[in-house]
Amino acid sequence: MAVVDARVRVHHPCPYCDLSVEFPRSLFLLWCDNRRDTFLVSSPEKDEAGRVVAALRRSFHARLLLSDGSNALLELPDFEWASPPSVTGLARRTKVWVLPPVVYAEGRETYRFVASDRARLNRLIRQVRRLGEVEILSLSDRSGLESVRDYPTASVHFFEGLSERQTRSLIAAHDAGLLEIPSRASWAEVARREGLSRSTFGEHLRKGQLRILRNSYALLKARAAVAPAGPVILPRLGGETDDEHSRPKVRRAPSSPGRSARQSGSARRT
Repeated sequence: MAVVDARVRVHHPCPYCDLSVEFPRSLFLLWCDNRRDTFLVSSPEKDEAGRVVAALRRSFHARLLLSDGSNALLELPDFEWASPPSVTGLARRTKVWVLPPVVYAEGRETYRFVASDRARLNRLIRQVRRLGEVEILSLSDRSGLESVRDYPTASVHFFEGLSERQTRSLIAAHDAGLLEIPSRASWAEVARREGLSRSTFGEHLRKGQLRILRNSYALLKARAAVAPAGPVILPRLGGETDDEHSRPKVRRAPSSPGRSARQSGSARRT
């Protein structure tokens, strides 16, 4: 059995996305069940995290579950915006599955879609493109559900165990073009800019590369075991339409986080 596994970034009017525009330095991860949305908010500073929590409480009646410095876990009533139409609602109608979490950052939301075939996924993409911009981040034909199971997330964060010096060495090497082919700089030159000897700089750089490789090894191994990606998903077809009954019924709902979702009478998320 083959399945299609895609990661898709969407930019369209949405109350949750509007909130991520208001706080572009914060990352929002969304999980949901049949009764609630759960947001994990990660901000660069504790003060900003507090402002995000306040905004979620004010606009969405969120309840704070846990707070840890610049990170917060909140529970919200489970909303699905009818106007604009819900991406998850469109996925449900086209029988495409959304694998959580949905990621919100800088006014864009990133989904992981799993479909039984490309025709079904293409149908969903065409409908979502009516809402706004769509960017296909990855698209793979997988050999079965085991490969989907093994390729959701890394066992650790990509940056876990990466020291500050290793991080700075990686950034310096990238910015100087040291890792390009051909290289735009010399090791000695970049090391000198960092105030290090060539050997010390090289050691930090190699350790940083090894740490990122180890952290992402499970994903790389899973990716190497899947079937080839095949042709790219179909582009937007201007004259193509979907069946009339498949179009979402639109009800009025909040277009920005400034209005309370409960006051709008809408239900479920975007």
